[in-house]
Amino acid sequence: MPDLDKTTIKVRAYPDDAKKIAPQSNLTEDQNNALELVKKNAQLDEAKRKLLELERAIQELRTNLAKEQARSADLSQKLGILEAEQKASQSSPAKVAELEAKVKELSEVLGKISGIAASGKPA
Repeated sequence: MPDLDKTTIKVRAYPDDAKKIAPQSNLTEDQNNALELVKKNAQLDEAKRKLLELERAIQELRTNLAKEQARSADLSQKLGILEAEQKASQSSPAKVAELEAKVKELSEVLGKISGIAASGKPA
């Protein structure tokens, strides 16, 4: 019986078939196309998400713009009314003189009432 401890057996680390198997980094053309398609779909999903965010922002800005335009129109109308009233009061000196006469008359009446109240006697 030969000495088993001294016998060397040579065994190949990789069988011959291992040389024929391509590494995983070398994908087939269909696999490359599928990978590209997945990447493009991810990019499209991201673009859609951003687009929806922008559409929401645009809608909000449109709403705010409509509110501001309504407010501006209201203020413009009020300004027109005030300007018309100012012009009416400035363009009528006779009306101003009439109002000044009423103020003078009411001041005299108020003076008489004050005098009566101070003396405590009716006139």
